[in-house]
Amino acid sequence: MPRLLAVGHVTWDRMQGREVLGGSAAYAALAASRLGWEAAVLTSAGPDFDPARDLPGVRVFLAPGRATTRFANRYERDGTRNQVITARGDEVDLAALDEQWRDPDVLFLCPVASEVPARAAAAFDAEVVGAGAQGWLRTVDAEGKVYPCDWKDPGADLAGVHVVFVSVHDLPNATARARTLLEHVPIVALTRGWEGLSLITRDAVQEISSLPREEVDPTGAGDVFAASFLVRYHECGDLEEAAGFGACAASAAVEGIGITSLADRTEVARRLSLRERLIEEGEWDE
Repeated sequence: MPRLLAVGHVTWDRMQGREVLGGSAAYAALAASRLGWEAAVLTSAGPDFDPARDLPGVRVFLAPGRATTRFANRYERDGTRNQVITARGDEVDLAALDEQWRDPDVLFLCPVASEVPARAAAAFDAEVVGAGAQGWLRTVDAEGKVYPCDWKDPGADLAGVHVVFVSVHDLPNATARARTLLEHVPIVALTRGWEGLSLITRDAVQEISSLPREEVDPTGAGDVFAASFLVRYHECGDLEEAAGFGACAASAAVEGIGITSLADRTEVARRLSLRERLIEEGEWDE
C-alpha cells in the first residue's frame, strides 16, 4: 500500500465547548488512511495523547514530551480563525522515526507551531514532498494569542519540497506573497476555502473550483485538502485532477466536528461527480 508520512504536532483543540484531536499531521494521516493509504505520523506529545486510542489505524512515531500542543479556536463569519495556544509540545525529533519509514511515497511537513526542524525533507527519500505553511507563519504573544508573522527562513524550511499549501487567511496580501514562494518550490497551492484555490507555478496560474458545503467546523479542512491532493498527485501526476480531488475531500471534512466526517474514496468520487455537474450547470446548490 502507498504510504504517507505526516510530520508535525498532534494537538488538542478546544472547539464548541469540547476538546477534540487536532493538528495538521493528525488530519492529514487520517485523511490518507480513509483513502486507502497506509499512513503514519511523526510527532511529539505529552502523556495526555495515546496513539492507539486517539489515532487508530495510523502508525505513530512518538517522541514523548512534557506537553501536547493545545489550541482554543474561534471562527469569524469570513472564516478568519482566532486562536490561543495554551500549551506547546517539543520540537519534533526526526530520530524517533523507524528506518523503514525514511522513504515514504508522500512526505507532508505540517507544523502548527514551528516544531518541524529546518531542511527536514533532506532526512527522507520521498517521491512527493508537500509542506503546509501555516505553522511557519504564526507567532504567539505572552498571553498565548496567535498572530500572523513573516516566514523567517522559507528557503531552509522548504528545501526539497515540491508543493507548498498556504491559505489566504495565513498570509496577508496572499496572492502576491504566494508568488514569492516560487523562489523555493515549483508549485504553490493558495487555498480560499469554499471560494476554491489557485495553483501557482512558475509558468501559469490555474483557478480551481471547490465544492461549497455548509460548514460545521472548518478546522483541518486545509490539511485534508493537502493530504488528499498529495495522495492523488502521487497516483496520477496531474495537478488539476489532484486539486479537484482534494477539494472534494475537504468539502466532507467541514461537515462534522474535528475528524468525524472524513471521506473515503467512494464519497470523494460522489462529490467529484456532483462538482463536475455543478461546474457544467454554473450553479452551486444541490
